[in-house]
Amino acid sequence: MHRYPAWACLAALALVPHAAGAKAPEQVFQEASRSVVVIYSYDASGDAINQGGGLVSGKELVTTNCHVVDDAARIDVHYRLQLFTATVAAADPERDLCQLKVPQLIAPRAPVYTGRLRVGQRVYAIGAPEGLELTLTEGLISSLREFEGSQYIQTSAAISQGSSGGGLFDAEGRLIGITAFFIAEGQNLNFALPAAWIAELAKRGSRPGARAPAGDSAEARWLRRVNEARAKKDWIELLTLAQQWVRSQPRSARAWQELGDAYRATNRPRRAIPAYQQAVRYNAESFDAWLNLGASYLALNQHDRSLEASQEALRIKPGDARATYNLGAAYYGQGQQDKVHEIHAQLRKLDAALAADFAKKYLRR
Repeated sequence: MHRYPAWACLAALALVPHAAGAKAPEQVFQEASRSVVVIYSYDASGDAINQGGGLVSGKELVTTNCHVVDDAARIDVHYRLQLFTATVAAADPERDLCQLKVPQLIAPRAPVYTGRLRVGQRVYAIGAPEGLELTLTEGLISSLREFEGSQYIQTSAAISQGSSGGGLFDAEGRLIGITAFFIAEGQNLNFALPAAWIAELAKRGSRPGARAPAGDSAEARWLRRVNEARAKKDWIELLTLAQQWVRSQPRSARAWQELGDAYRATNRPRRAIPAYQQAVRYNAESFDAWLNLGASYLALNQHDRSLEASQEALRIKPGDARATYNLGAAYYGQGQQDKVHEIHAQLRKLDAALAADFAKKYLRR
């Protein structure tokens, strides 16, 4: 048996990774949750339109995803049984990060870690999924995806509806990401934005309306790249490419449509709608843009608008089964049961499978 001097053993211990600093899950929650708030946004009528989490990022400052506060006439921040009114101080829509000014909020700033992350690393998400305030989920870093010189974090820590804007923390309780979205079709496909972006938010958000100059790339080249991403079902790459395409060619209807499709693929219909609106602004004859705009409105229960968009899609392509299906779903949301039965009869002639699915969801027994 080999024996090593004491100094060598101590040197070897010094090389052991930071696992020694790992804390128990309950300790991570107790410490990290002090920097997490819950955000509710309301429209001009006082109706709730969204809910999510937020991270204390400075004195009277909270960082969250922009899609949590989009279109809000009033923003409330809840912190430990206290209620505060907030306003948007800076916004970076491209990265989906917004900074809120929250007067009189006294809470510790989340400790940010911007060092090297590893696939397989233990992480914890703290947010407010489905309106359940300050919920802890545990998982691993599943993948690190390069983007704009940084990395999106893919994690198996559950991120549900309402988790947006919460925090992703490492085993030492340091903030490594802002929980952003999940992909509904997959399992454990949850994503967080890098925490390092918080420090860049005020500078990037202070340039309203700034856009990169239009590039020289042909639309066919962009389309080939996004089709490759879609074929791989790599929705993060698709979103990244669509954002770059829109910045490069801001008047391209197809670029805006692809951006809308990417937002829909990542379960963000509220962000998809403005993209589709831009698409039909630049090309009013885009069937796919009208079709998916109608579907996005349906996801938000905006049935009147879904009806209008679906009718536009059918104007361009009469008798299309998908647009007819969306039209019927909008009629159902409006309570027009006679119209729902008419649509079902049409679908039976157009697409038997869609008709059966429609009947299961919308025909009253």
